[in-house]
Amino acid sequence: MPIVISKIFKGLPADECGELFIGDAIVEVNGVSIEGQSHDDVVNMLKSSGDQVTLGVRHFTHMTPFLKPAQSLQPDGTLDQLFDGRSSRTKKTASESGLSDSKWQQHIDGREKKWKTLTSLPLAMAYVTRYLWGTDNIRTNSFEVRAVDGRSSGIVHCEDTAALEQWIAHISKHILSLNHKSIKMSNKYLHQSEQISYIGWVNEYLNDDDQEELKIRWQPRFLILKGSDVCFFDVPPLNSEDLNKCIYLYKCYDVAVKQVQSSSPRRDKRDNCFLIETPLPIPNHYLSFESASAFELFEQAYYRTVYNTVSQMQSRTFACNFEGRPSGIVFDIKQGISLYDIPTKSYIWQYRFGDLQAVADDGKLCVQLSFNDDRSLNTEKIEVKDIECEDVVTVVFNLHSFVLAKIVSTDPEYLKAHRYVGNAED
Repeated sequence: MPIVISKIFKGLPADECGELFIGDAIVEVNGVSIEGQSHDDVVNMLKSSGDQVTLGVRHFTHMTPFLKPAQSLQPDGTLDQLFDGRSSRTKKTASESGLSDSKWQQHIDGREKKWKTLTSLPLAMAYVTRYLWGTDNIRTNSFEVRAVDGRSSGIVHCEDTAALEQWIAHISKHILSLNHKSIKMSNKYLHQSEQISYIGWVNEYLNDDDQEELKIRWQPRFLILKGSDVCFFDVPPLNSEDLNKCIYLYKCYDVAVKQVQSSSPRRDKRDNCFLIETPLPIPNHYLSFESASAFELFEQAYYRTVYNTVSQMQSRTFACNFEGRPSGIVFDIKQGISLYDIPTKSYIWQYRFGDLQAVADDGKLCVQLSFNDDRSLNTEKIEVKDIECEDVVTVVFNLHSFVLAKIVSTDPEYLKAHRYVGNAED
């Protein structure tokens, strides 16, 4: 992540020089590029500069709104003005890059009237919704935009459904574009194994214990796919330190993503729902996107994340018992699925991922794998392997991830026509 100026204290050199602004990212110290340097390295460079230092900066306009305390998109949140009145750059950017509700006055009595900006919201990492806050009640031909700092556009009423869809599509397109720029900028400062592939808002259904007296059942979460991690945040991270402050963190190969079909029982009336199941003894995450296209965007990013992660790992081995003998079940992206017998120090069977016909487990100890090997003498025979392992859910989720990665590597177009995130009722 870049080193971004988030505060300028009055009376200090940064303020008195008049050339530094909130949102400026430091790119050089005394003519030396800081690309690839850690935060501590840059601080040491500044400390060793003595009484005078020359900074090279670049202004990231879409970062400025994030450099004030956020209120986690809470209902009716209010903040002080985001922009320093002395900074013409940030004030101009606010009106150009945000959502503005304006009032148009035509020529009256020969006097020319122009649009008057009533409010302006930054769209980077913003959140657009048609739902009443925290509920499954959808507004008729209306929507709301909430900025990352907690401010709201208020309820925007449209003349008809066509106008509503146009507004939402246009705003969502700008949000996605700005988010993509944020990802590219962040990845310049992240290691290759920690690259961000997805950011966006999703709503999580709260468990009964978490629901407030006002019946708030849905809570916005900021979801990030970073390297091999699936990260949940209450508010978007604004720097590299914030990236380590997620409320939930899972490895992508240790979870299962399952879509809730429209024909399946749902917890309420919200659409575009899915589960992120984990092997941990905590409730699974029941989530909802605002639109089907938003879910598809996440789904494709999830496919890429799993593929990249598994390709780097190559293989995983889990301790197990097979026919009463201590063994290891091995998933290898090139070799397939095999069982290593510990006493004899040899592999006793091996199958390709394509030979796998079915997987069943009891959720506790046992997992059953069914194979049909077309290389055997009896091509119609189903060979069943019963395995016992302590963490059976983790084994099944990892097998799912390796199969998914294999599909992506051999036929990436297949996943565009055949969803592979699974169904919630499976």
